[in-house]
Formats: sequence, C-alpha cells, structure tokens
Amino acid sequence: MRWWVHLIIVLLLLPLAYYAVFPQILRCQFIAYSSDFQSIHPSVFVSNDTPPRQRALLLQEMRQASARIKQLWQSTPQGRAKVIFCLTPEQYEEYCTNGEGAGCSLGTPWGSSWIIVNPYGRNPDVLAHEMCHDELFTRLGWLTVQRQIPQWFNEGLALMVDQRFSETTDSLQRYEDFRDEWQYLTYGQQYVLELNTIESLSGFFSGGETRVQLAYITAGMEVSRWLAQVGRSGVPKLVRAVEEGEAFWEAYRRLEKQATTKRRP
Repeated sequence: MRWWVHLIIVLLLLPLAYYAVFPQILRCQFIAYSSDFQSIHPSVFVSNDTPPRQRALLLQEMRQASARIKQLWQSTPQGRAKVIFCLTPEQYEEYCTNGEGAGCSLGTPWGSSWIIVNPYGRNPDVLAHEMCHDELFTRLGWLTVQRQIPQWFNEGLALMVDQRFSETTDSLQRYEDFRDEWQYLTYGQQYVLELNTIESLSGFFSGGETRVQLAYITAGMEVSRWLAQVGRSGVPKLVRAVEEGEAFWEAYRRLEKQATTKRRP
C-alpha cells in the first residue's frame, strides 16, 4: 500500500480516535444539530427550556465579559469559541469534560473551541474567565498552549478578568488582594505551592478542593504581580514573543526585566 494511502487512513482515524476518548468534544462539535439546544446567536446555543429573560441576560453578560477581554489584551478579542448554556447539571456533564465548576472551555488541535456554562455560571466573571482561556488558545493555537504555556499562567491570566477573587482593576491592588488570601490559605506561608508544581494541567488540579483553591490563588498572585511590573501591554507582548518562537519563560522574565530597568532613575 502506498505511503499516501497510509497517511489518508491515519488522518481519517485521528479525529475518530479523539472523539472516542473525548465524547464531550463530539457533542460540542454537533451542538447545532442537537434537539435539546437552539441557537440565539451564530455562536451561542442555549437549552430549549431557557427562559427568554435568561437568554437576554446571557447575551448582555457576554458583551460585558468581552469588554474585559478587550481591556486586558489591549485589542479586539479574537476568540472564536461557541458558547453552550446548559440549564441543568445533567446537561452540563454531557458537554464539559469533568462536569465540575461553573464553566469550562474545550478546544481541539484543529482549532475548534467551545465554552460550556453551568446553570449557576451565567455571569460576566465565569464568561470572561473562560473567554480568556479561549483568547489564549485562539492566538497561540492548541499545540503551543499545551507545550509552552504553564497552567498557572493560563489560569492566572483568566483570573485577571474574573472578579470573583478580586474586584479591582488595578494590578497592584489585585496582587495585594491575592497575597492576603494566599497568606490565609498557606497558614502564614507554612504550606506553599511552587509554580513548577502547578505547571501542568494535572499538577494544577490534583489534590483536594483546598489545594486547587490554593493553586488558583497562587496563579493569580503571580500573574497580578507580573502585570503590576510590566503593565497591560505585557500580555500582548508576551503572546507575540511566544508566537514568534521565544520560549515562554525567557519572554516572561525579559519583559519584567525590561520594565524594571525602565523605571530606574
């Protein structure tokens, strides 16, 4: 059999294998054909039983969340995720990989992405959080995010538009808010999580609820500290550097060093 025939077979089987491992992705992929959901916008699908007022509020809150993304990234949002609003926890479990949390975002190596929202996750904080994940995914691509972006940065960046942990838009004040909570959760720094232990997806979300909460606070504290140093322009600069081939840590430290040098008298 010719090599190109083998290649075609592999290319055909890969998506099928992916869908077999992640059935939620398959459901998301065909959400437009689901009898349980209907479209209220080209990229927004809601459960059929969603009341009209909730539908209107969802679209309004998505606009609010998008404004936060624009402010953080200093440009028009590029995220292309379809939003799926589930009215029951049972529906949410069918579309979100772990069935936990107020919302989740899914993406594929070929560029498709979705944001799934739980019944109690219909608010600007959850939507902005997941949109930020999708923004990073859209700008850098699935493979680069998986291979180069630490999970603590991915989650910490999303916390910059998520006001459930800190309501301020000032980076320095947000850092202090996260640090206060971090001091509390670490019992005065007796139990801390080093960044290298929460770099991977499994490392970030392993352990019990308290450890995961500490992982979030640690990530938020670090990213807000970095943003207080480099300013809002640091986010697009960092992503552009990684996109052009610079290693994440090199770009992360270089931008902070440059910002510190500029402030010296």
